[in-house]
Amino acid sequence: MESIELAKRYLNKLDIELAKFPISDSNPLMMIESSYFLVDRTIQELKENIKVLEFQGEEEEIEFFKIYMTEILSRSHFFSELFQIESERSGMVNQSDDIFYSDKMEEVKKYFQRYAALNNYLIMGKSYLDRVYFLRGSEAPLIYPDLFRHTIDSSFCTVYTLHFARLKAMEKLMNYLSRKVRDIKVEVGKPSVPNQQTSLLWTGSKVDLVELIYALKTTTAVNHGSMTVAELAKAFGFFLEKS
Repeated sequence: MESIELAKRYLNKLDIELAKFPISDSNPLMMIESSYFLVDRTIQELKENIKVLEFQGEEEEIEFFKIYMTEILSRSHFFSELFQIESERSGMVNQSDDIFYSDKMEEVKKYFQRYAALNNYLIMGKSYLDRVYFLRGSEAPLIYPDLFRHTIDSSFCTVYTLHFARLKAMEKLMNYLSRKVRDIKVEVGKPSVPNQQTSLLWTGSKVDLVELIYALKTTTAVNHGSMTVAELAKAFGFFLEKS
């Protein structure tokens, strides 16, 4: 199981390194690009190291290509797709962010619908076709015409390793998009906070202001009287400057 241990080490190291590049709203493209190239470098290093190893049997080969390579390649697919999406968003002018991300979610849903059979196999933890899907020497049937079969490195991957990696990436992408839409809706729904840098200027005396605050407290005109005098005074301080 030397190949499995090697893949585990690379995957753990990769995730530790990726944690150093959190995707922020201030400069997401730079972080996404850095993450993508980090994954790419990891894949190249793993390819070089795995060449000198031999699988000890079909079970090890299946585990390597079904679990570990799909995980590593899924990260590559995820950051590649995310880079394209955020690049497109940065150039949008007339469309709101929530509509943009919602539209992208619909595209991901269509992808899941197209590959529903494979996705079910993945999420339900099935294994009866593993020998077909994840042994490099097997004659895996084509479910849909695509370029995977002609472009993959057959010594390092199988067609279905790539399919499963992309499905896992799309799941991560859907989670990312749904969080963006949810956060935008939460932000839009927040009550506006008075700006401390207001142009309103209190020109009365301090006694007048205190009396006003106490009057508001006594008449329960704010929050049904649940606010304390101190809380009312603090709230007034947000939008009134002293003369």
